[in-house]
Amino acid sequence: MKISYRGYMREKINRNPVTIHADMSFYEVRKLAHDKGIRHLPVVDKENRLIGLVTDRDIREAGPSEATSLSIYELNYLLEKVKVSSFMKPREKLITIHPDALIEEAVQLMHDHKIGCLPVLEGDTLYGIMTETDVLDHFAEIFGVKKKGTRLTIGLEDKPGSLLGILEVFKKHEVNVISVVLPSFYVQGKRLTAIRIETENYDPIVRDIEKAGYQVLSIGKWPSV
Repeated sequence: MKISYRGYMREKINRNPVTIHADMSFYEVRKLAHDKGIRHLPVVDKENRLIGLVTDRDIREAGPSEATSLSIYELNYLLEKVKVSSFMKPREKLITIHPDALIEEAVQLMHDHKIGCLPVLEGDTLYGIMTETDVLDHFAEIFGVKKKGTRLTIGLEDKPGSLLGILEVFKKHEVNVISVVLPSFYVQGKRLTAIRIETENYDPIVRDIEKAGYQVLSIGKWPSV
């Protein structure tokens, strides 16, 4: 059976985010964000075209200052008049992404621009949204953290085929690999590689890896209990 997964945004994002309209009041939006426990609210028009974004920080900054001398009644009256359009981030100031972009591109954009979410657009239409929580969920899947096993951190020579000998050891011991992660940094000239394997009986595996000329730097079990 042919597998269609390609690692695109459209395969991982929240397709049904809670949205708001520009003419909603401050109180309506604050209550919605609180009741739903959400931090990012796309602002759309009647055709579901993105026109802005409201975050929990925008809501806090639009709220009354503790130093105000207004009475509670005066505050309620004024805040009822404050509309989303007056404190949202407008569309032209937002960083967005297309649903056919790679997930890595989304992570890079969020990292570089220090933002907590990315509206995902097809043209001007809101297709979905990717948040920090979605990114963490994605990386949890990549690392396979929900599977019980052992993580071996190994120092590799940075050259083609360096992993082959390690994979041969796993094959010999008939052990499944949960995940392989190669960070981009080096330690004493070695490329660190974190490999999670689906076993807790790692002693004979480690011995064979070291016999093959590799250095096992650390060993850890997850979950730890």
